[in-house]
Amino acid sequence: MVQVLDMPVGASRDWLERLVFHGIVFNMSWEDPEMDRQAFRLTPDDTVISISSAGCNPLNFLCQSPKRLITVDGNPAQNAIVELKLAALAALDHATFFDIFAARRPAVVLKVYRGQLRPLLSQRAREFWDKNLWMAARGLYNFGRMGLFCRILRRFLTLLGLQPRELDGFFELRSLAEQADWYHHYLAPRLWGPWARRFVMFKPLLYLSGVHPEQYRLVDGRHDMYEYVKERVEYALTKVPAYDNYFLSQAATGCFRGNRVPPYLLEENFETLRRNLGRVQVVNGWLGPFLDTQPAQSINKFNLLDIFDWMTPPMFEATLKSVLRAAAPGATLIYRSGSYGLDPPASIAAHVERHDELAQRLFARDRSATYGSFYVLTIKSHPNGRE
Repeated sequence: MVQVLDMPVGASRDWLERLVFHGIVFNMSWEDPEMDRQAFRLTPDDTVISISSAGCNPLNFLCQSPKRLITVDGNPAQNAIVELKLAALAALDHATFFDIFAARRPAVVLKVYRGQLRPLLSQRAREFWDKNLWMAARGLYNFGRMGLFCRILRRFLTLLGLQPRELDGFFELRSLAEQADWYHHYLAPRLWGPWARRFVMFKPLLYLSGVHPEQYRLVDGRHDMYEYVKERVEYALTKVPAYDNYFLSQAATGCFRGNRVPPYLLEENFETLRRNLGRVQVVNGWLGPFLDTQPAQSINKFNLLDIFDWMTPPMFEATLKSVLRAAAPGATLIYRSGSYGLDPPASIAAHVERHDELAQRLFARDRSATYGSFYVLTIKSHPNGRE
């Protein structure tokens, strides 16, 4: 059984956050693993910590065999997905694992859950899947807040006259010129207009997609949300190859295509993942308080997704101070933002080196098109003077 740690419950969240972020929010992670791989360049000596989300990010790191992997999330439902994937890696063959988590024949989970997967789960994860296994059996990508949002999105595209077979054809295009022609002549005239603006500006829909209320205020306060979404969509469809863009394929058509899937689902990585299961710790709790329990200078890589978008400025600064304390000399920190700019506060900036050229180069190839900016930082000193 993978090591699972339950941290003490912290301060309560406001009612809107409890409503929107209860249960499964993300059924897959929306961070491009190739960006993270190049930013981190993990070695066998690295300890990496990652926000769990739906488990894709930490498992993609585990494919690279770090010394230790910590996956942490304040939402136990997200960690329940991680635990189910880890149990399946331990107990199943690759074909069955792929059937469940690439959602090719997900109902097979009903045959293997009680006898093979459930005994490997923590008590909290068992309780979750005992009640909610039907979601995995019907395909995780249809459920959770993100699953509901994508189903609504696909229905909206159909109402605009975008037929599934035409969307399927887009993901077989092999050049950016073909993609741009398809977008400008076929999609853009139908997509962008008053109904699209209403869709994008309807806050409850964006909350379903995993946009935190604080994140909405941050993005919409700096640039119009509709124009932001339009720019991101146009970028994804015209500037980044679509053929292997499993993010957009899942969102727009509800499925992966062939073996164009996250790295952790590939057969070539299956045995590596299985060998590395003993290196994993799953943490139910908030990042900052957990880091404060760790030995100083003990973690080399920090994958923090967009969590700072969810925070007030004092929380942002406090969390980064916890990161600095736990960070080994030269440690790398990556994070994303829905905003076009979310720089570290001044109290932190003096202790980190920014790698903006690398971040911008990687961000230019981001297949998910979810974020407005990407940051790569390394630790050059600690607040108490330690190098």
